[in-house]
Amino acid sequence: MKIAMIALAGSVTLGLVPAVSSPAAAHPIKNTTLTGNRLYDVGPLPTTSCPERPVKKNNAASAKSYLAGVLRCADRSWTAQLRKAGLKRSGMKLVYADKVPAKFCGLKWRKDDFNAYYCDETHTLLIVLTKDLLEAPGDLFLFNLVATYYGEHVQNGAGIYRAWMNLDSRNKAEFSEQNRRYNLQAYCFGGAFIRSVWKSLHRSSEDWDDLLYYLRGWASKAGGSRKSITYWADAGFRSGDPGSCNTWTAPSSKVT
Repeated sequence: MKIAMIALAGSVTLGLVPAVSSPAAAHPIKNTTLTGNRLYDVGPLPTTSCPERPVKKNNAASAKSYLAGVLRCADRSWTAQLRKAGLKRSGMKLVYADKVPAKFCGLKWRKDDFNAYYCDETHTLLIVLTKDLLEAPGDLFLFNLVATYYGEHVQNGAGIYRAWMNLDSRNKAEFSEQNRRYNLQAYCFGGAFIRSVWKSLHRSSEDWDDLLYYLRGWASKAGGSRKSITYWADAGFRSGDPGSCNTWTAPSSKVT
């Protein structure tokens, strides 16, 4: 998940924002690329098939094959959706590492980056195939890893990333909320894609509930609370529609 590395309120930097005793209510976001993006108006993602490839425990080669298969499915579905919305599309590249890098995309690797990071400048997703990630590959975690970070790629293609980076903030609380709105939308886009291929996965509702439980472990100040992550990922999954993922007009109580 990302944190916007931008100045706050004009020339005021993050380190110089005065402390506030309680977070002020966020002022409305008026950028229509965020609040009224064309992607919200073209309906649910097309229902397609994306059968999961076999993946073996502690086997990096089979995990790569699995992840590459999910990427092809996500690329196919979102390409059609972006085209329908009249938005430009570029492919996402997937690369791997066997240990956490010191830096990626010109930035120091942060603990909040977990097992993956999407680089908006190069349209590249790096997934770190750690021992923990390969230990139990039978659940939906690997599938969702690509689905959620492809959500960031969609935000990039739809102009949402650039618009978010250019937002002004009055204080640290508002800055943090804007970060959460951005990251929570990627969870929702990921859920919408999973819904679009759900029948072909031959998974049960318990599998989805288990995934939501794992996603709560991604909670952070920038990424969102356990409650908010669950809410937005599930909103995308229940509807299959990016239009349900407009975090930019949601009340502050929904993006904690």
